[in-house]
Amino acid sequence: MSPPPSLRHELARILTLTSLGWLAAVFLVVALSVRHEVDDLLDNTLQESAEMLYGMLVLHHHDMPRGAGVTMPAPPHEESLVWQIVDARQQVVLRSHRAPTTPLLPAFKPGFSDAEAHSRVYAMALPQDQEVLYVGQPGPDRIESRYEAIGLVGASALLVGLGCALWLRRRVRQAMLPLQELSQQVQAYDPTRAATDLPPPARQEFVEVRAAIMELGQRLARRLASEQAFAAHAAHALRTPLAGMEAQLAIALKEASSAGRPRLERTREAVHRLKRVVSSLLLLFRSEGELQVQDISLASLVPHLAPEALQVEVQQQGPLRADPNLLAAALANLFENCRRYGASRCVLRCEPDGAAQVLTLLDDGPGLSAERRAALGAQLAQADSETGLGLRLAALVAGAHQGRLLLCPGGLGAQGFGVSLRLWDSAAPPSPGKA
Repeated sequence: MSPPPSLRHELARILTLTSLGWLAAVFLVVALSVRHEVDDLLDNTLQESAEMLYGMLVLHHHDMPRGAGVTMPAPPHEESLVWQIVDARQQVVLRSHRAPTTPLLPAFKPGFSDAEAHSRVYAMALPQDQEVLYVGQPGPDRIESRYEAIGLVGASALLVGLGCALWLRRRVRQAMLPLQELSQQVQAYDPTRAATDLPPPARQEFVEVRAAIMELGQRLARRLASEQAFAAHAAHALRTPLAGMEAQLAIALKEASSAGRPRLERTREAVHRLKRVVSSLLLLFRSEGELQVQDISLASLVPHLAPEALQVEVQQQGPLRADPNLLAAALANLFENCRRYGASRCVLRCEPDGAAQVLTLLDDGPGLSAERRAALGAQLAQADSETGLGLRLAALVAGAHQGRLLLCPGGLGAQGFGVSLRLWDSAAPPSPGKA
């Protein structure tokens, strides 16, 4: 399953696309504006140059040579503008070095005209001999000047726009930081611990969100406290009559005949098992959120928990940190399950797996089919399933230790049943004695 889309990434993507579109639009507008202004500037330069040449040619009319293909005497140089004097017969009688020998325009038209090869020509009539003056700018020079200006101004605009886009992207990332902080605060929020209450909102938009989360947390805390109080009260109420029943059964066993003893023994074992389950539930609800973590030696703990008819082999290959009372309650119920379902021997292993501490219990009982094991695993994943109380209690204890309970694919030998308690699977264990 793919993760949900990120709000920060979505905002950054929208901002990036918007910025790129805005930069393209700005560049287009700047390019068109610069082209228009450069063309106006070049036209003005062309007109002023023609007017200056007009005055010089009129003053020195009689001193200048005339004839087909004659050029103005001048040292070698590069010309950005070319000019011609054309007579009434459309012959060029005087020109600049780069000017062609044919007229720039096919017919005289005063003012600006577009000529071949994107050239621009300004035409003026001279006062003598029906001659005209053509002053032109070659197309390549004009295009080069135009695009140099567009490139310089456009690049500057793009750099400024890109800098603004990067700054806006950074500001979006900074503006999202309070939302990330709120997410971390909500993740650490525990309605049963006042120290984890959400701090005052950092933004006005978070006021209602914080209020809703705090209200929901308070409702959950009240419901949890009510359920824990009820469970503790029920466990207390059940434990006293169960102890009385166990005592009465012990007396009855002494007075019973040999024929009735087996039935009384089974009844006493059932009462003892029920008493142990009630004690485990009471211990679990009392310890909720207040684990007393200690270093545990399974070799010292297990002998007091295993039933007499079950042989337990302990293999501890690493340190084990857990609440000893909760762990004892879970193991006692798992051992009882092994005995009830026909096992005579089991192995309890403890070994590290990365940061987790794994307790694996394997027995030599009849085991389960693959279909039944899969169904049982699915039931364990549901909080309201009808899984046996022993497995459910072990799963709750594993969850209290930031872990989970898993079913093993097999047990001891060809058959058997196995479970694995992965403690501290999602968080590191606290120091001994701290919750």
